[in-house]
Amino acid sequence: MNPNPFKAHDRHDEPPQPRRLAESGSVLTGSPRPGGRIRLGRLFGELGYRLGGPYRTIVQRNLKFAFPSWPERRIAEVSRRVFHNLGMTLIEMVQCARMPPSDLLARCRLKGEDHFIRALEAGRGIVLVSAHLGNWEIGLQYLACHLGQRVHLVVRPLVPRWLDQWVNHARTRFGNHLILKKQAFPKMLKAIRADGIVALMVDLSSRKQSVAVDYFGHRARVSPAAALLAARCNSAIIAAFTIRNPDGSFSIEVSAPVAVQRSGNLKNDLKCNAQRITGIVEKAVREHPDQYLWLQKRWKDYHPYLYPGYRPQPQPLDE
Repeated sequence: MNPNPFKAHDRHDEPPQPRRLAESGSVLTGSPRPGGRIRLGRLFGELGYRLGGPYRTIVQRNLKFAFPSWPERRIAEVSRRVFHNLGMTLIEMVQCARMPPSDLLARCRLKGEDHFIRALEAGRGIVLVSAHLGNWEIGLQYLACHLGQRVHLVVRPLVPRWLDQWVNHARTRFGNHLILKKQAFPKMLKAIRADGIVALMVDLSSRKQSVAVDYFGHRARVSPAAALLAARCNSAIIAAFTIRNPDGSFSIEVSAPVAVQRSGNLKNDLKCNAQRITGIVEKAVREHPDQYLWLQKRWKDYHPYLYPGYRPQPQPLDE
């Protein structure tokens, strides 16, 4: 482990980090107590819920698709809380631009740390999988502070550019390292083989180099990158989710390593292991549906009719 997790690191793969932009944003929200932070986040989320008609439609259609037995009243109630959670997440991300490590460490509690310790001691790296649940960003920053070891985050560039720079400043200020998603696999391999931790968000729809999985009883596409990394490096796959507590604190829930299938048939193993990872994500989302980012067009490849205006690509999907 790195004895000084707050020491500056080499960041060749990362976008620029405009500290002034991030810090000026944090001034807008100040540093309210948890109660104030929660109220402010809910206010932003409520505005998004009321003004973001197209996004509200996506959330509600996804919820109906995932939970067909839910009444309309519950769909509407959970949809509103989804936006509230997103508003609170944005406020917390702004504050992270100036948050000292002590505040971050005090705000989170890690459950299942022994799974991390044993995997690190094995010396084969860790493939850390997570999802857009709770406050996924703050959990990854906490791990760098608490473990004293940088986490390599695989990210997609955000639009507009200033937003990408601001978010990436917050993501890396405690030592984490960014790997841009495009052509990322060689860099992920290098990090894992150096006994590093590579974090991937595995709940995103992926068409290129993807496999079909069952998600809430419906087919969807996911990247098998996490399963392939584990197969190439014989490393552990560990799932971790940052769940928001009612008092504004967070519980980072770490599961036991995924039971990885290694039969010798790589294609079948990738599909099987991608499904096992997806099942873990689904279980966590079912437990906290109001904290999940349902704004994604998760089933667009097989059920494009769910999303008004979405035009599916004409290329056939490999099964």
